[in-house]
Amino acid sequence: MTRKTLKVHVTGMGGQGIGSTSRVLATAAKLAGLSVMTMETHGLAQRGGIVVSDLAIGYDPTESPQCTIGEADVLIALEALESVRSLPKLRENGIVVINTTTYQPLAVRHSKGEIKYPSLEEIEADLKRVTPNVLMVPAQSDAQELGVNRTMNMILIGALVANTDILPISKEQIIDGMKAILPPKYVEVNLKAFEKGLSYKL
Repeated sequence: MTRKTLKVHVTGMGGQGIGSTSRVLATAAKLAGLSVMTMETHGLAQRGGIVVSDLAIGYDPTESPQCTIGEADVLIALEALESVRSLPKLRENGIVVINTTTYQPLAVRHSKGEIKYPSLEEIEADLKRVTPNVLMVPAQSDAQELGVNRTMNMILIGALVANTDILPISKEQIIDGMKAILPPKYVEVNLKAFEKGLSYKL
């Protein structure tokens, strides 16, 4: 059932396209005639630091777009472990779309096994304690097949669209949003990425 208001939390690492993920969704919402507010927070983005972006669609423009505890209807994670870090923001039975590629931080790689990075199975189990709506997508490998790594965010958006009817924006509006904000030479490959995402089902 389509929601009149929607909060989306996007998380990942610098360089993964968190900003363009939010901008495509925000532009699509504007094309649908909805109010949109965004808030983006950068860590050490150029060194692979954490980047998060919050998106509030259909809310009073005077309110904060930030997703506080239990407020996010949708969580999009471009890095697997970051989905768990952001999990407290997700409402009960919310929707999680997660890129299954993992990027072990330096602390893990240099710990000689003393610090353990959880397996995808462990990450999925943690997520499913909050919601059954967890979609695991090999977006990185799909993007590599398309020849452009940074298309994985559009794969995740496609997977989100294919697996929920709560979005107050249509597939066509998202495509128009992509065409509006992406560099023209990358539109075609990102459209292919979006279509690939539509093939994934919970």
